[in-house]
Amino acid sequence: MRGRPGPGCVVVESSSPSGQVSGETVPVTDVLACPHCSAPLTVGEKAATCATGHAFDRARGGYLNLLVGGRLPAGTTPGDTADALAARRRFLGAGHYAPVAAALVEAVGAVDGPLLDVGCGEGYYLSQMAPAEALGLDVSKQAVQMACRLLPQHQFVVGSAYRLPIRDASLAAVTSVFAPHPFEEFARVLQPGGRWVTVTPGPNHLQELRPQFTGEARAKALDRQQRRAEPPPEAAWSQRVRFELTLDATALSDLFFMTPIRWQAGAAAAVAQGDGRSVGVDVWVSSSTSPG
Repeated sequence: MRGRPGPGCVVVESSSPSGQVSGETVPVTDVLACPHCSAPLTVGEKAATCATGHAFDRARGGYLNLLVGGRLPAGTTPGDTADALAARRRFLGAGHYAPVAAALVEAVGAVDGPLLDVGCGEGYYLSQMAPAEALGLDVSKQAVQMACRLLPQHQFVVGSAYRLPIRDASLAAVTSVFAPHPFEEFARVLQPGGRWVTVTPGPNHLQELRPQFTGEARAKALDRQQRRAEPPPEAAWSQRVRFELTLDATALSDLFFMTPIRWQAGAAAAVAQGDGRSVGVDVWVSSSTSPG
């Protein structure tokens, strides 16, 4: 099937993650915290408020904007751009990264309690996990709007991964797929026995799309490749998933525009000719369990 890995093409190197993520079940709206003062948020049909008096209106799409801090300069787009999100929706929806999603689902396992997907984007990976109680968080308002339309049964918030608007020890699981993964924040919000799962690039991920650097830029690229040769050091378990995609010109363009590679000098040459090509996917799926 063009654009998707065929049978036997996926290389998985792993040990088995342990059992079920357990913990006390908490109603999903009872885990949010005020981004100003960290007090618990009471979430209503039209707004969320804390006892200190901070209030956040629910947007028309149903999400909450809990991103605080200084105002962004005019024209600044936090997170992914609209064209990157559209490309990601098309590419992921076509099933090209299905082996990545399958490995993620297996690593997360059965979740007894709320799950937070950090950097949820337009909602694809959360839709594949399908937990009973879930929240999605992204710094991009456009991404959250798309995720809300895809998964209206779940709660979505605009917020920062580095200051999660989540109560301490309230989540059964946290996931982060090609997104920020501040492990100290994960440890703070996870229940005892809760699990975080990340998907991060391996050393040869999408190597065919990367430009050929020279000088100092080449040294930095080699250093990045060496760091990616191992999973995050915080992980207690990891699985390396590798497979090759044969993409037509349209899918290749979507893959290019949905990744940060597009911003690297000289990278556009990989898709400039308008032809399809084979591309290698190489990722680490990693996890660890909160003590207790």
